[in-house]
Amino acid sequence: MKFALLALLASGTACKSPLAEVEALPSTGLDLKISVEDHSRNLKRLRALQPGETNNAPARATALESHRTWLESEFRAEARDRGLTLGHGAPLRLELSITSLGEVRAKYILYGIAGGVAWGVGTGLVAHDPRLAIGLGLYELLEESAFWIAGSALFGAHSAPAVVEAAVFHGTAPKAIWTAGYYILNGRKRLKGLPEDQRSDRATQLRGALRVALDKLFKDLEAIPGFPRQAGPPPVFGRSAPPARLAPALP
Repeated sequence: MKFALLALLASGTACKSPLAEVEALPSTGLDLKISVEDHSRNLKRLRALQPGETNNAPARATALESHRTWLESEFRAEARDRGLTLGHGAPLRLELSITSLGEVRAKYILYGIAGGVAWGVGTGLVAHDPRLAIGLGLYELLEESAFWIAGSALFGAHSAPAVVEAAVFHGTAPKAIWTAGYYILNGRKRLKGLPEDQRSDRATQLRGALRVALDKLFKDLEAIPGFPRQAGPPPVFGRSAPPARLAPALP
């Protein structure tokens, strides 16, 4: 069984990307769309708080949009370096979405808790013991809630996670021909050349994670026939915009 699993994994890693089946990249390049999902619960997970500033939805939305704008600027800067054309209405459309940034999304916490409760209830039902099912279900609810809520809080505080989801479409077709998700724990390797005060800044840490996701994305896009390769070393972090601290939202 172990050898069969290893063989399956090996065959999976050897599979060619669906992007390799795309026709050669046209001279018009890519149509680009970048969005961000409004998922944040805590402003300090997105940027440093100013004295007396409170956590509120408008400030979180402004911080998320600032990170989205930064990611788009970085993509466009590297596209320009590679000689890649970006234009509306191009035959290939790339859509990027920042679906998590700075913290674990609430839905993943709920999925984790629900999975544990389902396991407890299911175990009791398999044993044909309703009392056992209720007891295990309640126990799992308490245990999983403590684990996921406390664990996600610690994770968000001591790491700089980012999730970027990508999809490539033919023109205006609604069905993607390729999708990928980039799950980044932190972007420390992209921040090594920065001063300590910048490396410790929350906004800069998150942008480092977004830059790592972008590095992985461009590597995958190189499977498209004719997609321009990177010339020279990886681009310098934050060259499209300074990695300065995000300003607080105006009241």
